[in-house]
Amino acid sequence: MTNAADRTGSKADPPLGGETIVLFEDDDLVRRATQRMLQRLGAQVVVGNTSAEAVAHLREQGATPTWIIADYWFTRQEDGLVATKAVRNAVGDQIKALIITGDSSTEVANAVRSAGLHLLRKPVNTDRIIEILAEDA
Repeated sequence: MTNAADRTGSKADPPLGGETIVLFEDDDLVRRATQRMLQRLGAQVVVGNTSAEAVAHLREQGATPTWIIADYWFTRQEDGLVATKAVRNAVGDQIKALIITGDSSTEVANAVRSAGLHLLRKPVNTDRIIEILAEDA
């Protein structure tokens, strides 16, 4: 027996449905591609050029993110760790975070690990991003 949802051909809930993700990425092309990928997976994406801007957008929307995805070398004023800490301090310290970087130094890896965050090195496989977000959901 089929139910109404089966007859209409509806798909299963998207893997990131209901998730709010803050995205910090200074490369416009990478930012837009990542934002589109996350939205296709059902996430609401809040993009900020600074942590203060992201926090302002979150407050306007009344949203609390479940994830922060940040480029480590995000801006000259804020790296991904600083931006992540600022968002966590403002809206919730239990927000999970993924830092993405092309920096292969042990200093960066140690800093990310010390902060208790996930680390991916560029080039990044989008399947790996999805895997991390899903496994820690």
